[in-house]
Amino acid sequence: LGLLVALASGCLKPAPTIVTEDLLEPVAPPQRWIPNAADLGAARLARAALVARPTKELVPVPPPPRPAIPVGKRPVRPEPVSEGPPLLRVDVHAAPEVDEALADLVATPDAAEQEKLVPLAIDLRNATLDDPIAYRARSRELREREGLDPRLEGRLDRTIGDDPVHLANKRAFDGWHRLWARTFNAVAEPLGSSAITGFVLAPYALANSFTHYLADFSNNEPLSLTDRQALVLRQDFLRAHPHTELTPELEKKIEAATILLEETLALRRVRQAEEVFEAGNAKLARHHAARAVALLAPHPEENGRLRRRAEKLRDEADEVVVRRERLRIRSLEAVPGEPSLAAMERRLAIELLGSRKGELDVEMMLAEYGEAAGREGEGKVEYIHAMHQDETGFDAEARIRLERLASDDARRDRMARHAQAIVESDWQNPYGAFRRLERKAIRDEAGWRIAGEWVNRTRYPNLPAPIAYLVDLPTIAITIVLAPLRAMISPWTGSPDFRRAPALAAYRYLQRYPEGRSQTEVVEWLYDYESDEEHWDRALRLADMMPRFDPKERSELVEKTAEARLAQVDEIERRDSRASILKGVAKEFPDSKGGHAAGLQARAELEDASPQHIRITKSFLLENPEVAGRQGMGLNPRLLNDDESDGELHPEGVVLRGGRILEIRLIAEDGDDEDPPESRDRRIGRARLSQIAARLDEAVQRNSLIDVDARQSPDPSRDVYLEKAQLGLTDEVDLRPTAESTFVYRSLRERYGLVRGRDSVLPFDIVVRGSLNDMALGAFPRWRPPRQTPDAFLYK
Repeated sequence: LGLLVALASGCLKPAPTIVTEDLLEPVAPPQRWIPNAADLGAARLARAALVARPTKELVPVPPPPRPAIPVGKRPVRPEPVSEGPPLLRVDVHAAPEVDEALADLVATPDAAEQEKLVPLAIDLRNATLDDPIAYRARSRELREREGLDPRLEGRLDRTIGDDPVHLANKRAFDGWHRLWARTFNAVAEPLGSSAITGFVLAPYALANSFTHYLADFSNNEPLSLTDRQALVLRQDFLRAHPHTELTPELEKKIEAATILLEETLALRRVRQAEEVFEAGNAKLARHHAARAVALLAPHPEENGRLRRRAEKLRDEADEVVVRRERLRIRSLEAVPGEPSLAAMERRLAIELLGSRKGELDVEMMLAEYGEAAGREGEGKVEYIHAMHQDETGFDAEARIRLERLASDDARRDRMARHAQAIVESDWQNPYGAFRRLERKAIRDEAGWRIAGEWVNRTRYPNLPAPIAYLVDLPTIAITIVLAPLRAMISPWTGSPDFRRAPALAAYRYLQRYPEGRSQTEVVEWLYDYESDEEHWDRALRLADMMPRFDPKERSELVEKTAEARLAQVDEIERRDSRASILKGVAKEFPDSKGGHAAGLQARAELEDASPQHIRITKSFLLENPEVAGRQGMGLNPRLLNDDESDGELHPEGVVLRGGRILEIRLIAEDGDDEDPPESRDRRIGRARLSQIAARLDEAVQRNSLIDVDARQSPDPSRDVYLEKAQLGLTDEVDLRPTAESTFVYRSLRERYGLVRGRDSVLPFDIVVRGSLNDMALGAFPRWRPPRQTPDAFLYK
């Protein structure tokens, strides 16, 4: 009986329908508004604030008080103070008419009833001061009032926090905070990691941690990143406000930080110069050393040791450059020869320029020239013969001949030096570079498999190499012991691409010698490399260069290439770029499944294309009901009542399609919000579109003032369209792909989940760590260092 009742009730339940006629309510008529006395007073204040100018006066800054002399002490003779111009401070006051208008507004009886009006009026008066220091001081006073609007509170907090001197002190404190975090973690981590062993290894762990703690100071620069930020903030403040009571103190701090900044930049140049000088590039080393000397020039009495180091390196590099230049000029000097040999060399050059592959006349002339030139001309004959073979397509024979010639004594034979330069050049001998780099890649990969990243560098490059490796010796030893385990898990953890350099040399060989003798060998090696890296499009092109390639395997490559290109389409925002890729896949691989899918997707995107695609989700409309209400979009309330019987808005919400087209996405008739929505397009009027843009902008601005996490990311195309919508200028549709916006307004819950991540109240985190590299397991508190500011990358 219960089953029958349930079935009957289910049959009687109305099927979900979609509201199709009344999706939008009529636009709300403008409300008549009669201003009261407070409104008129606010208008007078606004008019006075727009036209008035603040008054400024220079007030002398009193000298700092002399320290009191303790009882029983002999008075110390004060140091002579250098006479100079007195320090002046700029005092800013609001215009009298602005203060009078504010006083009249506050005295209005209606103003007392409007709790938000008076604080806004005071803030407007403060803004007329036209001085950041005075405005921040008045904002602090206003912020102490109770009952302020959250939007005004957020704006005042930003204004107060935007104090360059306060921010500079905060950045300087961040440096000390980071030092304390490093010190705390250097003690807490080894103790917590050795807890599983009963603190048996605690002395060793502490000693090792303390050693790394001290060695890490070698990576510090004379002026840290946070101190560089503080320096710039103080310079900007002093440039904008040269006459304040803080001027003497700020000038001293700026002068000291400037000297450290010069040392930091010069030290970077010196280290770069030493590195490239050891690599053999003396000219670049001279440039870096000279720049280091120039950076230290403004303060010749400071950083003397670093200056002498840079000057010495500059002089040494200059000597090497001059010596090499003399040798180069000497090598370019012409050596006079016999007239008969010169005429024979001229005829030989003419024949070489007009010869073709396989002609015997050139071979005979080379033999005659060799006999005439004697023993001294043998090297020149071999070199000319090799160049002729290289130009006529015999690259392998030319390479063998040049290698044989380069093996001779290069100090006595000039042509042997030329041959050696060609053989060692990565550009003129790409096949030799390919083989040389392939062997190097094998060695590097073997070293990395055994010792990891330690095979290339240590964590402390500024320390002498023996000391740096000695500090890291325990970690290197454990890394070598665990090499088999790392080899087993490397397919999941990834590894560096050691074969990239030989692959570039191989491609260079194919480009220079498209019909070279080693083409098959190089193509097969490149195919294996690109297949391992899953670069299917490149592997397909290489497969087409292999004459007896398996057709079945090529079909698989075609499918993989099409799928890889389709995966790239989802990451592209511009519709013309997406359409170009989709059309290319469909035309290039018409018989593949990926090509068929690309054609269908290209057609769907073409049918769905619109000048704009600004989407507002249902969750955003529920968080901001004024956007969906009659004063905004005018959406039917039944679409947001969670009742599917009278139609419901899909979670995707609504879409501004450009022009005056509004797409409303509804849940399908089956009532499942996870299924694709059913769209209803409506052409709306200018007034409704203007209301939508205004309410949307107002909601975003209000939310961003109340909650920093509610800020929306910038989108110029979105902002241009919404500005045109507020002005009623969207009838002329901009069809350029660059003008389209695909921005999505999401709610805070959609962006951050049910609970947004917040920083812990405690200054440290409890970490449970297990590491295979050093076989450590334990739990310990880790002090959180201060976060870097968003503009920190500008100071690195």
